[in-house]
Amino acid sequence: MSLPHVLLGLLQTEPRTGYDLARAMESELQPAWSAGVSQIYPALARLRRNGWVLLRTLGPRRGPPRLLYRVTAAGRRELARWLMLMATAPEPPARRHDPLLARVAFLDALPPAEGRRVLAGIDAALASELERWQSAHPSEGSRGVMRRAAIEEREALRRFLAREREPVIQSPGRGPRRVSTRRRAGKPARRKG
Repeated sequence: MSLPHVLLGLLQTEPRTGYDLARAMESELQPAWSAGVSQIYPALARLRRNGWVLLRTLGPRRGPPRLLYRVTAAGRRELARWLMLMATAPEPPARRHDPLLARVAFLDALPPAEGRRVLAGIDAALASELERWQSAHPSEGSRGVMRRAAIEEREALRRFLAREREPVIQSPGRGPRRVSTRRRAGKPARRKG
């Protein structure tokens, strides 16, 4: 998925400023996509160079002007082309960076009691994330489907980790690796100096 296509999708309903796009992304696409204003404006510049959006400058007589972006017919065709790629040439999902799952991958570096505390923290983080998504303004149509899918995915992860808690904690090779301070036989001690 690419940020420019996400922006085209958000602009298809109405013209918006970069700040409006950042807010819409947070409220409408939060579980699936996020980007800051520092990422949005360069992507909008690329869209404009490609002819997929038009820029209109609005502004008060005082203060900075507002830059309003509107999708063009070429931009709508590009969004449709990108969406249809999944029908004609499905691509595998992009690799994602999930710090919670990355921590699970390395839990065997901790003693069991600490591993349980980390899993409890991961469960609390997932619960908080789910609460935020479930209490957000309900989205309709395909954005609502996306949000419900993200919620179900995180709920499934919570159930899985609850079910696998003890096997993860009791896995072989548990605990930090200890480095021996003994010298190997036949090796002279190093001299300092």
